[in-house]
Amino acid sequence: MKVFFILLIGMLGIANGSAQRLPLTTPSDSCKYYYYRGWKNVLDDGDYSSSEQSYRKMMKFDPHFLLGISLLGRISTNPRERDSIEAILHVRKSEIRNDERMLLDVFIELLNLTNLRAKDPRKANVQREKAFKLAEKNLRKITHAYPDDEHTKSEYIEVLHYRYGARVALDSLHTLVSGDESENPFLLGYAAGMEAELGMFDEALQKAQRLQVILKDQRVPKPHTVFADIYFKMGKKAEAVAAVEKALRLDAGCIDAQRLKVKIDKMN
Repeated sequence: MKVFFILLIGMLGIANGSAQRLPLTTPSDSCKYYYYRGWKNVLDDGDYSSSEQSYRKMMKFDPHFLLGISLLGRISTNPRERDSIEAILHVRKSEIRNDERMLLDVFIELLNLTNLRAKDPRKANVQREKAFKLAEKNLRKITHAYPDDEHTKSEYIEVLHYRYGARVALDSLHTLVSGDESENPFLLGYAAGMEAELGMFDEALQKAQRLQVILKDQRVPKPHTVFADIYFKMGKKAEAVAAVEKALRLDAGCIDAQRLKVKIDKMN
């Protein structure tokens, strides 16, 4: 079984050996596999439900892996579980150090933001600035230290978008992304969304179409969510509705599609 998971990790290009990716403290190869699998599910596929399943499988192999625990907390839809995980992380975070601790600190702040949104919107606004400020600082360091870590890079681009807008984030994406990364489903889809935000609809639709080709053999929400986002920004309600409903049929738990549907339903 161990050999099987090592082969899978290698096939996915996520082994920590020669790749310039953040080293993980867990000794379990199976835990690492599902850690990266969860990232792929949520970012590349837009499949939140499958991502949560991957993170829960991950924890069965190493229930003490704090970075993994934090990701489960971030994606969990159970408020009590999220609160419990946040409390555990605050108590145990001193157990890890260096770059992994720097990333964990970001995930704890983002988890706190998620919890506050449900409890106290006023405090959530303050926490949002705190979390994104720390995230920009720490993720910048990690992104440059581990240029092959696409998932951390993706989070960094998202933070830049939230803090400075689409133009700055898009310029940073073009600077940071090289080679095959331009075909990474998340980065491709996120770039399309930012181009649409800037009114670059032809470019955005071309990227969405390319994303659809890349994921053509997979029944995942990502391409439909990206098309829905672009159509929403173009003011095409009927097309946006059709696309977002396809995404939600594939994963009713897709938060991106859920949030988009709320916006689309409010369109005139």
